Formats: sequence, structure tokens, C-alpha cells
Amino acid sequence: MEHKNQNNLFTYALIGMLTTAVVLAFARLSYGVILPFMRDGLNLSYKEAGFLGTTTSFGYLSTLIFAGILASKWGSKRTVLLGISLVTAGLAGLSLGNSYLLAFLFMLLLGIGTSFTFTPFITLLVSWFPQKKGFVIGLTTSGAGIGILFAGMIVPYLSSLNSENGWRWAWGIYAAIGILVVILTMIFIKNPPAEPVSEKQQQKTPAKEIYKNPKVINIGLIYGVVGLTYIVQVIFIMSYMIDVGISVKFAGQLMALNGVLSIFSGPFWGFVSDRFGRRKSLILTMGLTMFSMLLPVLFPTQLGFTLHIILMSSTSTGLFTLTQAASMDHVKPSEMPIAFSYVTFYFAVGQLVGPAIAGWLIEDFGGFRTAFIFSTVCLTVGIILTLKVKNAAQNEQVKINLNTDLKEHVSP
Repeated sequence: MEHKNQNNLFTYALIGMLTTAVVLAFARLSYGVILPFMRDGLNLSYKEAGFLGTTTSFGYLSTLIFAGILASKWGSKRTVLLGISLVTAGLAGLSLGNSYLLAFLFMLLLGIGTSFTFTPFITLLVSWFPQKKGFVIGLTTSGAGIGILFAGMIVPYLSSLNSENGWRWAWGIYAAIGILVVILTMIFIKNPPAEPVSEKQQQKTPAKEIYKNPKVINIGLIYGVVGLTYIVQVIFIMSYMIDVGISVKFAGQLMALNGVLSIFSGPFWGFVSDRFGRRKSLILTMGLTMFSMLLPVLFPTQLGFTLHIILMSSTSTGLFTLTQAASMDHVKPSEMPIAFSYVTFYFAVGQLVGPAIAGWLIEDFGGFRTAFIFSTVCLTVGIILTLKVKNAAQNEQVKINLNTDLKEHVSP
């Protein structure tokens, strides 16, 4: 039985990695890699480019709560299938669209699809493997790094083959991979078993009590900072490099390096947090991320951007993993989906406002440096917030409650 559970864990984690690659890397993060070529193809200003990034975040934010309600009624699997299908349709549409309006509509569809996919899939995995949530989340989110690695290689290559339509081919390839993920999800993913009646009774705790939990709110604010600063970096770093004279080829290689390092960031920081605690890990990763964001401001050179990418990619996925796991450290297993959805709302707000503010700063207030200074300031606030996160010793009672609930959950 244990061997079977182990096989199921890696099967689910593998499909989770592919799902994350599609709904996060392709639908959200690779936009920054495609943007320089897409902007030329559609004659977009930086403001318009920023608003397109915001559009995706708006679609995600506006349907996030509804996605959670739908998942509770439909089941996580059907909700995830709907979400991946919407994302795939949006990716296919972007490969064919020839106007800003169509791009706006399809980017909106990407955000809506992501909201129906990512949070329900993560909570599905945690429900299947509650005792290994950090490890499973780390493996799953590493799919974002794999997707960025792929994007960093394929987009510049396709654009070199066809400068006018290479970016369209990239969106089309993403859509084809999305179709594959839909098929794999249909075949292999199943809803977790129904909880015992006693566990359902525990779920009647009012959600507002979780929403008012200061520990959960603090994690939500941290996740909001992560969402805002990360999406700004992802969308505009490629354009920043090209703007200061870095070659497209070298910039693409750096984005590929970003993807490689991001693959290992989540599992690595998950392991570190298990050994040294969430608090220390969050402080360290947030501090390194802030320092990395400052590097291209002070040194907009090949070396500066290279060091920025190395540091950023080594911590970014880890920040996702740590904040996601931390959001569920302070509640009972039955309340984990609510807590995770709640902090994800903060994340979505950050991703909603980040690109619009950055595009405005780039266009009207000093260019890319100003946008990255803004992100650095936000990350400084993030460091202050991480100092308030309770460490393992301070959270002992929470851990005791979690262990008690887990024993009740797995007992026959």
C-alpha cells in the first residue's frame, strides 16, 4: 500500500508539474519572454503591454472565490479540467489574434482558467497527501521553472526563424501542451476520498474566523508582495535587458537559466524550511530576492543581469512554496483549502496591480529602473512582514493540533 501511495504521489506531482507549467509558466510568466516580439507584432505601447498583464491577473482575481465554490460543488477534478481547457483555449486564441482587443480577451481567459486550475489542484494534492504537503507543493510549483526554461529556449529560437510570427507559434505550442495536460488529467487524476462525518463537522468553523486569523493575514500580505514583485520582474526583465543593449540571444539564455534554477528552488527551500523553520527560510529568501531585484538597477550590464537571474530564480519558486505551505501551517487540515484560497487572493491582488503600476512607471517616470526600484521597496516591506512569522517553537500548539487532526484523518 505504501509503495502504491508513493507511485500515486509522483504521478500526481508529475501531472501537477505539467499543469503548473501550462497555467503559470505559459499562461502567466512566459508573457514577459514573448512580450518584446508580441509588442512589435501588435504595435503595443508599454502601458498597453502592462495592462495586458494586469488583465490576466484581473481574470484570476475576479473568479478566484467562485472557483473555490465551484470546486466544492463539482469536485476538484472537474473544476481543474474546466480551468485547463479555458487556459488552452486562451493560448490558442493568442496564437491567432491580430488586435489588442482580441489579445485582451484571450489574456482575460488565461486568468480565469488559471483561477479554476491552480488553487483547486494544489488543495486536491494536499488532500491526497496531507503529511507531505511541503514536498508535494515544492515538486508541483517546480513546473513553473520547467515552463520558463522551455519558454526561454523556444521563444527566441522561433522568433529567429520567423521574426513576424515566431511569437504566435510559441503560443500555439503552449496550447498543444495544454491539450496533453487535459488528457492526462482526465485519465489519471481523481478526487480525494470523501472525509469522515466527524471531519466534515470540523469544517463548519466559520470561514470568517480564518479570514480574521492574524497569522494567516500576515502570510497573505507576504504572498501579495511576492505576487506583485514577481510578476513585474517576469513581464519586464526581458524587455529591460533588450532596452539596455543586451542581445536577444543572451537574454533568452538567461531566461532559460532562470527556468533551470527555478526547477530546484521549490524542493530545495521546502527542505530548508523543514530543517530550519518557515520563519528563517522566509526571511532569507525574501532578503535574497530583494537584493537580486536591486542588482539590475545598480548594474544594468550583462554581469548585473546574470547575477540578478541567478539569485532571483534560486529563490522565487521557493518563496511560492514557503508562503503556500505557511498559509496551511496555522490551520487544521479541514481548513487548509480556505486558508490557501484566502492568501491566494492577496497574491492575485498583487499580480493585478503590479504590471499596471510598472508599465506606468516605465512609460512616464524614468523607465525600467524606476519599476525595479518600486519592486525593491515592496520587497523591503515583505522582509518586515516575514519577521512577524512565527517559528516552529512559537507554533508548537498549532503543530500539535495538526498532528491530532492528521491522525484522525488517516485512521481507519
